[in-house]
Amino acid sequence: MRAFFVFGFFLLFLFLSVPVFAETADALIEEGKELYDQEEYGEALKRFNGAIKLEPGNAKANYHRAKSLYRLEKYSEALEGFNKAISLKKEYYKALYRRGKTYYKLGHYAEAIADYTKALEIEKDYDKALYRRGLAQLALKDTAGALKDIRAAADLGKPKAIEWLEEFEGNE
Repeated sequence: MRAFFVFGFFLLFLFLSVPVFAETADALIEEGKELYDQEEYGEALKRFNGAIKLEPGNAKANYHRAKSLYRLEKYSEALEGFNKAISLKKEYYKALYRRGKTYYKLGHYAEAIADYTKALEIEKDYDKALYRRGLAQLALKDTAGALKDIRAAADLGKPKAIEWLEEFEGNE
């Protein structure tokens, strides 16, 4: 009887020591996305780090972690995160786009253009990538290429591209 009591106590201890409501990587990613949308980038980063700890090979967690690092102006770390997300999911056009933004921020305009171009190969009418590629081309003094891309983005309805063109044409 005593052995049965000890065994029962052991099982109860095991049950209570295991968290019943352990968070999943997906739940942590969703929490992080909500915090990111509230501009709580540091708190969002903690959730994405938790998701990666649970699932290191989760491309989505790595992507969102890198986005938070970018917002915290930790561009080198963000670049590493986007690289990881892309290595886990080759056709991750949003990660390519964000890595392009990071390269742009670091002054690596040719690399930014290459990433925007890859994103556009996957998602043909990606107005954000067209607009940003145009800005990177401007930084490299390719005005004709920049105008072509920014006009294409404006034709797709990208508000920033439309504003930019209106200002550009007003200054001519």
